[in-house]
Amino acid sequence: MRAFMVESGLRDPDNTSDITPPEVRYFQNYKPSHDARKASERAAQERMDEQWRRADESRKRAEHHALHMKRCREWGRKKGFTVGARGSISKVVREAYREATGVEL
Repeated sequence: MRAFMVESGLRDPDNTSDITPPEVRYFQNYKPSHDARKASERAAQERMDEQWRRADESRKRAEHHALHMKRCREWGRKKGFTVGARGSISKVVREAYREATGVEL
């Protein structure tokens, strides 16, 4: 109880006197809601961390896909396929690229 009172700023760390009945009542009334709020904050932080992790994975997948689309276009032009600078790449070119490199688009 003393550690909680010091942590919450209700008692000076150097104060070693006995805990008073009002402090006991405050602890009994406040501690459960304090613990619930801390648990809620931890859960919210974990959810936010998970969202950032998923966003980072999504960004990496998009960058990887864009890189291989660029390489596929370059490869297709070198091999004599007609490949536009933008838009979708034809299935024939994508399959030939996959067979040559092993990269699935």
